[in-house]
Amino acid sequence: MPSTTISRQTDSDQASSIRAGLASSRPVADQPPSVPLIRLVRAEFRKLTDTRSGFWLLIVIALGAVAGTITTAALWDELAGMLGDWTTGDALISFVPTMLLPVLAILLVTSEWSTRSALTTFTMEPRRGRVMAAKAIVVIATTVVFWLGCRGLTALSALLGGAMHAGAPVSWQVDWAATAGDLASTVLTVAMGLTLAMLFGSAAVSIVVYMAQPLMTSTLALIPGLATAMQWASANNMSLLASGAMTGEAWARVAVSAGIWIVIPAVAGTVLSIRREIK
Repeated sequence: MPSTTISRQTDSDQASSIRAGLASSRPVADQPPSVPLIRLVRAEFRKLTDTRSGFWLLIVIALGAVAGTITTAALWDELAGMLGDWTTGDALISFVPTMLLPVLAILLVTSEWSTRSALTTFTMEPRRGRVMAAKAIVVIATTVVFWLGCRGLTALSALLGGAMHAGAPVSWQVDWAATAGDLASTVLTVAMGLTLAMLFGSAAVSIVVYMAQPLMTSTLALIPGLATAMQWASANNMSLLASGAMTGEAWARVAVSAGIWIVIPAVAGTVLSIRREIK
């Protein structure tokens, strides 16, 4: 009798071990397979154009660049007298894109919470950090495409201006350091909008902070004792890259400015985005 009891216990233990082994070999429900990053990037690209606000903002950016091209060509005789370089109209042509691309980045990030699509997005990919990375890739890629487009329109404005105004000087020399710096400055400016959106999670607050930053730092610089600090903290320092003639102090100012307006909001925003409650 005791031997029968012992054998039954042994069989029961073996059955429990088998069931435990089968359970451990099954995929865990709360750890779904990772969605490929390229698929997340494609989804974020669709969100950029599928939403009404994103679509019309892209249209406004494109129209602003075209309007700048036409204006530059029409006023080439006067503008060329200032610089005489083919990049004369670049500032005018890229004004609207440079100002609104950060807003586009803000809307891409905050739309998850404002349109209540976060539940769907984070159910498909619970790892929110990967979703934020996909948004960053989309924003940077879009920025580079628009920057290249503005450069092309700048060259076109020089061609049209030279043809419309006979004898107007056109120099086609390229300052590669200034060109690379201009691209880097544009990317950093858009990255600022992206990280502010990650930090605040609200389109309205992020846009206000982004737009009011120059006025805020300029106003604080009027306070005795804060002038030097605000000169270093201003996000406008990132535009120094476009000069093409960077000094040690200029690099330091860019680093401090990027740290305050991009790195710190990016780190804090990533943590908050991961922990933010979906309502």
